[in-house]
Amino acid sequence: MTLNPVLVHEMRSRMRGGTAYLLLTSIILVFGGFTLATFWAITNVVRPVTPVTVPIAGAAAANQPPPIDRILVAQRGVIFFLVMSLWAIVLTALIVPGTTSGTIARERETHSLPLLLGTPLSPLAIILGKLLAASSYILLVVAAGVPLFSLVIMFGGIGRDQIFAVVIIMVATTFAYSALGIFVSSLARNGLLAALISYAVVLAVTFGSYAVYAAASPLSKAVSMKYALYFSPLASIMSAMTQSNSQLNSIVGQLFREPGTRVAGEWWALGHYPLWYVTTIGYLLVGLLCILGASRAINPLRRWL
Repeated sequence: MTLNPVLVHEMRSRMRGGTAYLLLTSIILVFGGFTLATFWAITNVVRPVTPVTVPIAGAAAANQPPPIDRILVAQRGVIFFLVMSLWAIVLTALIVPGTTSGTIARERETHSLPLLLGTPLSPLAIILGKLLAASSYILLVVAAGVPLFSLVIMFGGIGRDQIFAVVIIMVATTFAYSALGIFVSSLARNGLLAALISYAVVLAVTFGSYAVYAAASPLSKAVSMKYALYFSPLASIMSAMTQSNSQLNSIVGQLFREPGTRVAGEWWALGHYPLWYVTTIGYLLVGLLCILGASRAINPLRRWL
């Protein structure tokens, strides 16, 4: 089995010299700084301050919700993991467009794209090589920050289903954003234009869709605008973390509203499934369409494969 020549060339060129390692170190330091700041905030700021009261007997005690500060302390491990996962999504949104937007546009600027198309490699193989090279570097950055997540073990409370869901969301988001950047790069005439378009689309999807929901909340339109959350991976992280944790759901209830209701019978409706299910599958489908579109865009014969 031989590796894709484009993948081998891209990985060698990306990891050649000290720029790639310097960028990797800088990203990890930034991510580590935010992680330690969050760790300090949780352990030093979030403390129960509600005074101890005489317990109420009977049904009134059962219906009385626990104070919010005590919930925060009890769920500090889960909250810590949630904040770190959200920062990982933000870093992915900031890194991916700059990494992938110049892959094909750079070949077009240097007039090496016709030479690349003249090789025995198919356009789809070229796109996949570029995609795997860009995704590998991005996942390397994310993997380098995995040891920082070990701090969550000190708190506990994280289920394997939540960790698995966050990993799936991260992989799907990286794949979709990388494929989108390569698709834009295959259409743009230069790398600068491709980078601007890629950043505009990625930031609009990641933050803009959530901003629409947040802006509608004070206007009492959050119920109708909650479907904008389907586009944001930030909402997907919150959806995956709150599925099996009602206390966490009560904490982030002001920031996130789950559109999925799991209505029995209507399997075809989006509301039948949790938000992160729909968003993850949608991102995978968008990524596949972008790959096919990019392979057609660079193919002189305009075939799909």
